[in-house]
Amino acid sequence: MARGRPSKKAHIVKSARGLFTQQGYQSTSIDQVVATAGVSKPTVYSNFPTKLVLWEAVFAELIEESQYEMQAVLDGLNTHAKQDFFTGWVKLWETWLGLPERVRVYRILLGEQHKMMASTLLMFDEFEGVLDSALLAWLGYFSMSPNTLFILKAVTKEAILTPVLMNRASMSATELKRQLDPLLVL
Repeated sequence: MARGRPSKKAHIVKSARGLFTQQGYQSTSIDQVVATAGVSKPTVYSNFPTKLVLWEAVFAELIEESQYEMQAVLDGLNTHAKQDFFTGWVKLWETWLGLPERVRVYRILLGEQHKMMASTLLMFDEFEGVLDSALLAWLGYFSMSPNTLFILKAVTKEAILTPVLMNRASMSATELKRQLDPLLVL
């Protein structure tokens, strides 16, 4: 392989990532990946024996990038000593849902999980674990009990994530704060 050139495997993953995140899992075919990547079908299948294996490679890449991004947001929030809990909480969620590819992951897994293997569902747990880790770290900065994570996350999912997945307007930050305030005194 020539120096500075991405591997064919990485190029295939990048091409497939765009297709999966634009069209979903079911609507993306290996033929589309072949055409988009500009490689032969045997090249794709020699690197990824099934479409699901290819999806998992895309998913693994997205999880890794998400870990770095969420840590960077936490680091940025941590440098602002006067940052209040709610502002940071919303910033973490906005960052998480600000990448359309992450929203597409939810749509794929919620709508097409019957086509996924156990390994893919475990990856989804790892994916959500990235957000959970960031949220837990943020709770820790304020010496809040990790036990409140479930309640706070459930309210926030209902207020922000669910509407995004249903192409509806999310709850305003003001209303979300009003909903979360009573929970923060627990």
